[in-house]
Amino acid sequence: MSDRVAGAAVMEQVVRLHDAAPPRSPLARALGVTPLDDAAQPWFAGAVGERRVGELLAALPAGWRVFHALPVGAGEADVDHLIVGPGGVFVVNTKHHRGQRVWVGERALLVAGQKTTHLRNSDLEASRVRGVLARAGVVAPVSAVVALVGVRELTVRQQPRRVAVVRAEGLVRWLTRRPAVLDAGTVDAVVRLVDDPATWRPLESDEDTAERFARIEREVRAAHLVRLGWCLAAALGVLAVSLPFLPH
Repeated sequence: MSDRVAGAAVMEQVVRLHDAAPPRSPLARALGVTPLDDAAQPWFAGAVGERRVGELLAALPAGWRVFHALPVGAGEADVDHLIVGPGGVFVVNTKHHRGQRVWVGERALLVAGQKTTHLRNSDLEASRVRGVLARAGVVAPVSAVVALVGVRELTVRQQPRRVAVVRAEGLVRWLTRRPAVLDAGTVDAVVRLVDDPATWRPLESDEDTAERFARIEREVRAAHLVRLGWCLAAALGVLAVSLPFLPH
């Protein structure tokens, strides 16, 4: 399971939705209309967020192991990131809320004033991992973490009792500051269990998913640049029309 890349499960969903959607018309391409439909856009943002957290977690020092996109439970549920180290086992749920204000209290996490299910879902994922360890007879503390990507403002009135909420940029520092609670032998036992595909729900992965997602990502960026070009052209047009009327 250590070969699973960050965001693998969400990227698969983006590719699936993108392939099912009708292709853009030549006019839509010329105007810079995004290649993502409404259903795919939140999944795309989620994939970008998980990949960003994956990049950040690569900076963890020796003695820590990181796993991504672990298929846990039934349906299509997965653990975004599972981290094992001296500080324990951490189940990290990534949430990408670019440019939003986030407020955190003991029992609630609000994004732009709207209550979310982030705390409940993160606690549930940690409970599932605790069950995986318990069934294998491995004793190790499991903590739930929400890692926020791209938020403009984070106000923590009170940290929830069962879930830690941190900015993604500070996640590695937060993890390495946890007090040591696991010895090397226990860390190795957890890593062996997590790395075993038999521990998790069987996967039907497409080896081309990462490359197909990269192509979609390039299309999204190209469309964004086209829109910027149109906006710049419009601004220059307005300026050109206005120049004769401006005072000299």
